[in-house]
Amino acid sequence: MSRSEWIIDRQEALGTRGMVAAKHEIAAEVGASVLEDGGNAIDAAVATAFAVGVVEPFMSGIGGGGLMLVHSAATGDTIALDFGMCAPLAAHPDLYTLLPGTSATRFGWRAVEGDANVHGPLAIAVPGTVAGLATAAERWGTRPLAELLQPAIRLAREGFPVSWHTSLEMAQDAELLARYPSTRAIFTRNGLPLPVFTGLQPTMLRQPDLARSLEAIARRGAETFYRGELGKTLIEGLRSLGAILTEEDLARYRVRIAAPLWGRYRACRVATAPAPSGGPTLLESLHIMDCFDLRASGHNTDRTLHILIEAFRQAFVDRFTYLADPDFVPVPVDALTDPSYARERAQEIGEDARTRIEPGQPSRLGIEQVFERSLPNYGAGSTTHICVVDRWGNAVTLTQTLLSAWGSRIVAPGTGILMNNGMFWFDPEPGRANSIAPGKRPLANMTPTLVFTGGQFLLALGAMGGRRIINAIAQIISNVVDHRMGIQAAISAPRVDCSVQPTAVSSRIPEAVIARLRERGHTLQVVREDFADVPFASPVGILRDDEGMLHGGANPYYPAMVIGLE
Repeated sequence: MSRSEWIIDRQEALGTRGMVAAKHEIAAEVGASVLEDGGNAIDAAVATAFAVGVVEPFMSGIGGGGLMLVHSAATGDTIALDFGMCAPLAAHPDLYTLLPGTSATRFGWRAVEGDANVHGPLAIAVPGTVAGLATAAERWGTRPLAELLQPAIRLAREGFPVSWHTSLEMAQDAELLARYPSTRAIFTRNGLPLPVFTGLQPTMLRQPDLARSLEAIARRGAETFYRGELGKTLIEGLRSLGAILTEEDLARYRVRIAAPLWGRYRACRVATAPAPSGGPTLLESLHIMDCFDLRASGHNTDRTLHILIEAFRQAFVDRFTYLADPDFVPVPVDALTDPSYARERAQEIGEDARTRIEPGQPSRLGIEQVFERSLPNYGAGSTTHICVVDRWGNAVTLTQTLLSAWGSRIVAPGTGILMNNGMFWFDPEPGRANSIAPGKRPLANMTPTLVFTGGQFLLALGAMGGRRIINAIAQIISNVVDHRMGIQAAISAPRVDCSVQPTAVSSRIPEAVIARLRERGHTLQVVREDFADVPFASPVGILRDDEGMLHGGANPYYPAMVIGLE
């Protein structure tokens, strides 16, 4: 039987004087304009990040948080910025009323009455995006914050055309968007998703209240958001709806600036975000993979995929067992990312799938207990990612998010700011490493990553897609390093994902390979990729070749864009 299958891919972008990769074309154009005008990678990343929060409001914005790595070509230093969301001071471990069984949501936590940790006022955590972007611009940028905010202000005030993708995201969440009046007024038309066209003209999405909030930040800096009038208005509006955030929560917020988490893969050094993020799990995965000759076993053969699945599942068992905010609980990051630990785990990988994978201490959860809380939940994605490299060789990789698509679904009245649902990242059950505590940061999935070879920058990578981000980044690195793929081919290649049970496998992987994986004992769910469903993470990346040429790639199933300056 023969089928007329889609063949979907992208052409690599090329650049010699800089490159911007983003999940929305308009945002990428903003960053490219900053580079063209002489700004550096940090300037371009900050401008792009503010802009993408306007044109891709369902994924990120100033009501959310993020993680960023900044590499300075002049000094060779690489810095990590954690501006993730944190729990309000009034939050406590038993904040939510728990119900029997698990929740049919993307994390599969214990069920919460009314899904109060997923949407609504009690799902909102303290936002960090404004602080993070302002800090990056002040410390490493060359342009004033007010200047970098102008494109976002213009897009919010004048509007931009509603794309099929924006309309689809509105349709997928229309019921919840319509539940909250301040959100309904902006992102629906009488409770229905905005159409792509109104008559013969494109429908424009305008956000005048958000434009005024961004203008206030441009005039007075991040101070007005965290200790000034804008913050006061934000808190008053949210508390009128039942949120527990206070002005003290905003005033106490701090960006964490530290060295990145470093690891190795083959001859490369890998920098990624410290805990609580996807970084430790990525490095544990890569270190286990590094124990096997994947180039010899071949790209996406059953032998290679068997090793990847075993490595990923071990790393996720350890992730769910141990990882949390290290400022609140002991987190054995050094042990989990130690190559000697990876070698021990690699020795346990045989020719057949393991039915149990124990983390480091046998008293901890086994694979059945861990993955019963990790339910497949495809559909609408969340989060956005930006990569920038400038003409001087500086590089930025930046992931920012509201967490779920549309976050809490609440726009803070009078501000136009769509708020996150960062509390959803916490395990709602008390007594666990990632349980709720006042001021604590939840375990995030964001995994911005930089790869270096011979002391030179090689790759900037990141993705949207929740827990699926981590396995995607590991496979792209292997595709480039082991299998000598270009960046677009490495991103476009079919993948597996082990953050869910059963393991998700792309239908683009040959049926014979899938059959042999099942013979090895793997339980698999074959999933089809298309524009309306997101069974895998959606990455973007920039690769620098030996001659200094920049190559950019993006997920072909998502309306992203990479722009290179020639």
